Amino acid sequence: MDKHFFDFTDQRLDAGIAEHCALTVLAGTEGFAFVCTGPDGNTLALKSWQYPLTARDAHEAETEMRKIFGSEPALSYHYESARCAFFNRNVTLVPRRMFDADNLPAYFNLLLPASEYEYGCDVLPEFECFLVYALEPALLQICRQYFPEGRVMHQVTPLLKDFRNRASRTDYSVFANMRNQVVQIAVFDRLNLLFYNTFECQKPGDLLYFVLLAYDQFRLSPEEIQLTIAGYLPEDSDAYRLLARYVRNIRFTAGPESSQLPVQAFHEPAHSWFDLFAVATNP
Repeated sequence: MDKHFFDFTDQRLDAGIAEHCALTVLAGTEGFAFVCTGPDGNTLALKSWQYPLTARDAHEAETEMRKIFGSEPALSYHYESARCAFFNRNVTLVPRRMFDADNLPAYFNLLLPASEYEYGCDVLPEFECFLVYALEPALLQICRQYFPEGRVMHQVTPLLKDFRNRASRTDYSVFANMRNQVVQIAVFDRLNLLFYNTFECQKPGDLLYFVLLAYDQFRLSPEEIQLTIAGYLPEDSDAYRLLARYVRNIRFTAGPESSQLPVQAFHEPAHSWFDLFAVATNP
């Protein structure tokens, strides 16, 4: 693995304790993370990996993911509940009036190359639409193998719901979630979602370009409209410093409550795990 971003396991966690805990897994072709929370909401395990750039296709990601499942005892336990969220860029938002649950592949005819996919959908009643997604079958199969009764969703679903809960009730809001080398950008007009897309960021300037592109598309002023950042973006990074030169008001999302995080996690900002905990707490 290219980067083991964070690694914590409470020594009390075992198969017996796990039966009373909840597990949340977030898997994608760019990385993997999971969190185990006890009945009191405290974190008993929190781990995250970023795959090498060479593992960005489904086959290599499957290999990396199997390494993790084969080496992590916490992933072999039986949990009271389990959630498996997937992250990739193969998503589209479909208005409720145009949605056909029996013909999901049709929404990707012009978006994806021909291949084998597992299609799914999540309802987003707040936006009067459905999130339709195409998953790599091998990655989905691994999670089904280990958690056959686990709830499956796409990471975008709880992310957009959580963003909406934080959006301004009186003005525009711009959000950016950093997930390894991918940024997810959403724009709201009060509580109405105007825009969502993902972009790959290989260089510090890429993040600035795509954020300003969203501002420009809706003729928003980066001098006036706040940018809210989630995910892992250190304030001493080149990408953040460059962004701060052009966007006047930047704030980070609040992460999980401090009581939920292990002390070992405090050296990283709590918003680093924003999307993982959004999945964990999604109704």
